[in-house]
Amino acid sequence: MSFLSVRGLIIRSVLYKESDRIISILTMDRGIVSARAPGAGKSANRFSYSTQPMMLCDFVLAKTRDYYYLREVEMIEAFQAVQEDIEKLTASAHLLEIASDVCVDTESSRTVYPLLLHALYALCRKDKNYRLIVSVFEWKIPDLLGFSADMGVCSCGEPNALQYGAFSYSHCRLFCRKSTCLEKAGSYQLLSPGCIEALVYACTSPLEKIFAFSVTPKILDEMTRVSRKYLCERLEKSYSRMDLLLDMPTWPASEAPQNSIE
Repeated sequence: MSFLSVRGLIIRSVLYKESDRIISILTMDRGIVSARAPGAGKSANRFSYSTQPMMLCDFVLAKTRDYYYLREVEMIEAFQAVQEDIEKLTASAHLLEIASDVCVDTESSRTVYPLLLHALYALCRKDKNYRLIVSVFEWKIPDLLGFSADMGVCSCGEPNALQYGAFSYSHCRLFCRKSTCLEKAGSYQLLSPGCIEALVYACTSPLEKIFAFSVTPKILDEMTRVSRKYLCERLEKSYSRMDLLLDMPTWPASEAPQNSIE
């Protein structure tokens, strides 16, 4: 029997044989490590809380017959502020799903792991808009995987493309708004100067500062559309988890249900 000590983030946790859990741990240097947590499916088990998704822990795993079993775990961060907010919790589940899909080897895990942690810590902050964090994460993922979008000048050499541009999904680049260029763009979305600036910032900033900005609601709507569509097309998968938040009921202040004490 051999042992492995590793720090990682649980990106998936499923029940196995009623009382156990199979956890998928995203690590910096070993990619995704799967392990069986005996008894973790029972609420009274010492592993029950620490084997939930989005738990950052130090794990000690025992390897038996080419499979890992959880022996010890020490909690580092539970991202409690995210778990207590339904919108941020949905956003984090969306991020974990993406990470689970793209971390197919050690190289991709080494780049996605720190981005995911920065995104989760940003979601914990009250002053951060969860939609902006999701949009930046979605836009950055293709860049890390080698699908970098060309946000420079239009191929015609028009210097004003950054101020008045159209992003082409067909060519993964920015075009200016001249009719002759838009005809070549294929499938595209018109973007405001502020949106272009925000997308460029997301791709060029260090991870420590990648979420350190804000945008207007209009620009955020633009970013949400372009980042989601670009991610889905590059990964060839439709991500719809965030759509759940669109169907959430809202209550006008005058009609909001109130608790009363007789």
